[in-house]
Amino acid sequence: MTSGRTRTGSSPFAFLWAAQFLSQLGDSIFQVAFIWLVLDLTGSKTLTGLAAAVAYLPSLLFGIAAGFLIDRWNRRRVLAGADLARAVLLVIGSVLLLQGRLNAAGLAGVAFGMATASVLFNPARDSLLPELVPASRLPRANAWVQLSQQAAWLAGPLAAGAVIAAAGVRSAFPFCAVLFGASFGFLALLGAAVGRAHRGETPLPGLRRDFTDGMREVLADRTLVLLLLLTALDNLFIMGPGLMTAVLVKDTLHLDAKAFAVAESAYGVGMILGSLLVGRVLGPARQGWVLLLAIALDGFTYVPLYFCRSLPFLYVALLLHSIVIPFITVPRAVILQRIVPASRMGRVFSLVNFTVFGVTAISVAIAGAVLDRITAPQMYAITGICGGLTGILGMASRKLRSL
Repeated sequence: MTSGRTRTGSSPFAFLWAAQFLSQLGDSIFQVAFIWLVLDLTGSKTLTGLAAAVAYLPSLLFGIAAGFLIDRWNRRRVLAGADLARAVLLVIGSVLLLQGRLNAAGLAGVAFGMATASVLFNPARDSLLPELVPASRLPRANAWVQLSQQAAWLAGPLAAGAVIAAAGVRSAFPFCAVLFGASFGFLALLGAAVGRAHRGETPLPGLRRDFTDGMREVLADRTLVLLLLLTALDNLFIMGPGLMTAVLVKDTLHLDAKAFAVAESAYGVGMILGSLLVGRVLGPARQGWVLLLAIALDGFTYVPLYFCRSLPFLYVALLLHSIVIPFITVPRAVILQRIVPASRMGRVFSLVNFTVFGVTAISVAIAGAVLDRITAPQMYAITGICGGLTGILGMASRKLRSL
């Protein structure tokens, strides 16, 4: 474990944290520019929605395979390669935009490449943390990672607005390329020795055997399977409604897009507050209880939206709901980093991402169909109760409670 300081006098975790923040900031700004460019080029909301859905495809197509590769390769190099690839991709996209040769299909291709790099980056980051940070400091380290991620997603739209206002929407692509390049630089500062501790000295088995044996080992762990199933069930009830806040704002509150943006900002503020809190209160004991209680609250904090009839009410409700989210993501990451062997950690975190993104796609489709039949407040009450009961159901498992 590389828990000391580098020859530059800086903590390796600080380099990873800076790279993570810059990478997430680049992602956030890119998403704003990408959606606007597609809508501007096509004028079609349907095509814009389809283009936006491209971001989910790499997780579904490559998620499990990505984890398998992360466990075989140097994880620092995976992170650096992912961000270098995104920087190069955006430089090429910037040139094509400048020449007027990048259409909506080409933009979707760029987005697909960006999302594919994210499929590698995020699990590799979570898998690398235990190599850089002592086990006793993992709760706080994961909280800081979550904090930087939420800060980046909150700052991204603001930065995108400033960049676009100053130099036009096309300028966002080269600006993001610089951010990904800077992230690559911080990852290079970690040093060549970082990222390979999980591989050991024994020769790697063949690709097919490594994949089948590794997946069999993961799926044979009953506790891990229960944790993945609980994650899937929680996301089924929560994520779809969470992405349909616009329907509540428009149809129930009868407000405009500006009000929707204000409501959405509650998520960023709440998750930053939650990340700060969980880093202080999460200790080595009862992490399973914290996770299960947070899953229950993740659902039950939706129930008050049944009574929502004003923007301030909605903002407070979403703020309280989003404070709970880091109390799910951080303990889950710490538990996995503690119970999963280092040699299998990449594929486990990729399975979590695969579960989250795959179930989210299903949840959004169900939520949209449900909202054609009932009101948004009714949907939030039903899914909130179901989500809360998911956490209570998890509490029935002694294995999960004891984590």
